[in-house]
Amino acid sequence: MDIENNIIKHNLKNVYFICGTACGGKTTMSKMLAEKYGFYLYDMDKHYSEHRPIAQEEHQPHMCYHGKNFHEQWMRPIEEQARWSINSLKEQSEMVLIDLMKLSENQKVVADVLFTTDYLEGIVDYNQIVFLTGDNQLIRDIYFNRPEKMEFYEFVKAQKLADTYFERIFQSLELTNIKEKELMEGSKFLIVNRTKDSTVSKTFEIIEKHFGLL
Repeated sequence: MDIENNIIKHNLKNVYFICGTACGGKTTMSKMLAEKYGFYLYDMDKHYSEHRPIAQEEHQPHMCYHGKNFHEQWMRPIEEQARWSINSLKEQSEMVLIDLMKLSENQKVVADVLFTTDYLEGIVDYNQIVFLTGDNQLIRDIYFNRPEKMEFYEFVKAQKLADTYFERIFQSLELTNIKEKELMEGSKFLIVNRTKDSTVSKTFEIIEKHFGLL
């Protein structure tokens, strides 16, 4: 069953999307918006454990592969790992959209999600979404310096091949970032790139103005 874009768009009218690549600042910006404006905060990552049991090999093969064998997963070719990461997120996206349509029926929602530009074309207005990206060097500098990544960091650190795994993880994230940025090229949506000179306040102001909140 296909649902026409205009129907999906209508049911997402109360959602502000904060999308982008790893270390682009999605979590920080979405939390700030939720706190300042009283929006409901939806974090795609935190709902993965709810979505994973729904996945089926026939329909969501990449989601079903996740976690089967940690060593096998992270020792695959980096190109294959990056492709799996992007496809796994795309498979979860439909589940996330259903969540957002339900949650936003009677309230404003800010969604910290990992959607691609092509997925949102036609179902979200220009002023409802911003893509935040980050320079690849930021991945190695700050990716694991966040509370939500500490459990994963400690797990990897405890492995015998920890150094190898960390390097593979960084390389995969870097290549995923490159591929996601390529998908963004030519997009009609606003893209804000984070560098070492970027400030939280300036980025937040850009987003507020873009969403028509100022």
